[in-house]
Amino acid sequence: MDIRSLMVLIFTLAIASSESGFFWHVTDFHYDFTYHDRQLSCNPNAKPTNPGQYGDFWCDSPWKLVNSSVQAMAKLKPNADFILWTGDTIVHASDKELNYEINAEVLTNITDLLKSVLPGVKVYASFGNHDYWPNNQFPPANNRLYNDTLDRWESWINDSSQHNNFRKGAYYTVKTPHGLRIIALNTNLYYTSNKVTVNVSDPADQLQWLNATLAHAKTNNEPVLITAHIPPGVHTPSILIWMHEMFHIPFVDILQTHADVIVGMFFGHDHSDGFKVLPNKSGKLTSPIFIAPSVTPWRYRIPNKIGPAHNPGIRLVEYDKATGRPLDITQYYLDLQKANKNAHDHWEVEYEAKKAYEIPDLTAATLANLATRIKDPGSSAFKNFWRFFTVSPPAELLESCLNDCHSAVYCGLTNFDMDSFRGCQNKMISGASRLISHEWMMVTLLASAFILYVNM
Repeated sequence: MDIRSLMVLIFTLAIASSESGFFWHVTDFHYDFTYHDRQLSCNPNAKPTNPGQYGDFWCDSPWKLVNSSVQAMAKLKPNADFILWTGDTIVHASDKELNYEINAEVLTNITDLLKSVLPGVKVYASFGNHDYWPNNQFPPANNRLYNDTLDRWESWINDSSQHNNFRKGAYYTVKTPHGLRIIALNTNLYYTSNKVTVNVSDPADQLQWLNATLAHAKTNNEPVLITAHIPPGVHTPSILIWMHEMFHIPFVDILQTHADVIVGMFFGHDHSDGFKVLPNKSGKLTSPIFIAPSVTPWRYRIPNKIGPAHNPGIRLVEYDKATGRPLDITQYYLDLQKANKNAHDHWEVEYEAKKAYEIPDLTAATLANLATRIKDPGSSAFKNFWRFFTVSPPAELLESCLNDCHSAVYCGLTNFDMDSFRGCQNKMISGASRLISHEWMMVTLLASAFILYVNM
């Protein structure tokens, strides 16, 4: 066999061995069981007097929306390889309105919904910060929620060797039939609102376990997919880091150390659509991070800030089964105003990432190039990114993102600590100032030349 024939054979075998699959990513249901009466989740200054049956931009999800989102997944892609469910199932409400039993019932109901509507599809679930009672206060040790939820999710995990890890800190790892290792973490242990872990150096020993599990994966040539609720890095455009610094720094360090085996990371929490690209220890952008928008249309409230209006979303990810690398995202959304008006839940395609951004895949190198295009505030890449960020709300509710907002969004794509983020943003702002100064100088020179010409 000559060299050309051999190369053709190798290429053919490579194509044949590469098989794409699909998985769903769904997050932040935030089911409000009081939506039609007490409206515990609704903005107290904007409670709807006639709440739409599929939800309201100022409130968490009614059951009809929760059920609709799961039914849509079953209708659109019932035979997905698996589902990533990244938590926050409980309503945004004060602790006095909730208790352990209420939260447990909600978790059970939605677990049962996924099992009944999508039977046979494995769900790799993780907790959100609201899933514990009192909310946010996830303990670094065994407790009732961890034990009871292991019973709920054990048939999905299906590995008794992971029971101790789950009972200890609600984290675990599984391996797909094609060799992709999935690591599900409990990043709520590191959340800035969690007061019970601040004096613990490594809550539930999760960081130590993560480092060892990633090292083992590297030794065994296993591609790794990481899933959890709260993402690392700088949340933009609000400019904050969701994790205590004492945990965020070592967490990111571990991810960077093993970035070469991490083919993708998938998070929720932000209620918005976004991505980041993690650099490895050498500074090369190596691992893609994807943040899925929420099912709930609830607009977050933090001090001096109310989040933008956004439609409910569910996400289908195409990936290479052998390598685990993400290939494309089809983002579905429910036009909330239209659904309520027509009394019909039509989940439609908001975008397909490759087509919308004109990219070949969703690897780190491709997303790094996309980030460079997003740096231009006038580019179609940024305009698309910003519209997708809030899941294509009605035109009158789409907020603008200019100047500091745009620089924050861009710098948050690849900078994971506040110092480098601020350095990036200051550089962009000073560069814009220099450009304005240069343009003003040119206008002044032209004006002077015109005056000189007129007076000649």
